[in-house]
Parts: sequence; C-alpha cells; structure tokens
Amino acid sequence: KTMKKCVLALMVLLAGCASNDEPPFEINNKQFHEKQDDQGNKLFAYVVSVKAKHRENFNLDRGSNKSPSRGEVKQYIEKEHFEESSILKLQLEDQAVELLNQELKDRKYCDNKHEVNDVLWRDLSVQLRGRCL
Repeated sequence: KTMKKCVLALMVLLAGCASNDEPPFEINNKQFHEKQDDQGNKLFAYVVSVKAKHRENFNLDRGSNKSPSRGEVKQYIEKEHFEESSILKLQLEDQAVELLNQELKDRKYCDNKHEVNDVLWRDLSVQLRGRCL
C-alpha cells in the first residue's frame, strides 16, 4: 500500500515539473493578408512569428575541481533553440495551419476550401501562402 502512495506522489511531482516547463516557443505575432490575382482568385498570406529566446551562457570554467556535471552539459546541449530546431519549426508550422484555418473561418474568407501552395521560413517566423478553391 505504501508503495502505491509513493508511486502516486512521484507521479504528481513529475506532472508538476512537466507542466512547469516553459513552452518550446511563444507566438508573439500573427498577420493575415488578403488579395486577389488578375483572374479574380482570392489569395492569402498568413505569417506567424515567435519570440526570440535568449540563450544563457554556459559557464564551463567554474574554478578548480568544479567542472559542470555530465548531466548539466547534456541538458545544455539538448536544450533546443528555435532557429536551429527543425522539430520546433514543424510544430510551429502545424500550429500555424490550425491558426490559419481558424482565421479563414472567422473572416469567412474562403467559402469552400483553400489550399496552401507555399511555406516560407525566416529565422523566427513561418508564412503560409495560398488561395481559396
């Protein structure tokens, strides 16, 4: 019985730690642009930008006998930074598609369906370009 309580307490603690983590990126700007081409097709561009995060300096030299532990080095190396992380960029792209769908619905911009023809990347933003079908 005490084993169950320990496991439960541990799960609660771990859940607390997990939910306390910062999100991997924070969206700070969304822009929707609309226009029509020469044939009268409705076009759109949707840009989602994330906030840049400051990279903490990792102090490798901590005086004599005080080098960082393996765990600390591993944690630093594994901490992903948006500009270099294809995983985070794909997550943002997925989120941008959901936000775009909501934006189009709210604006009642595309009556039936739409398609995204282009995905353009900058360091801290993604732009989805497409048209109504």
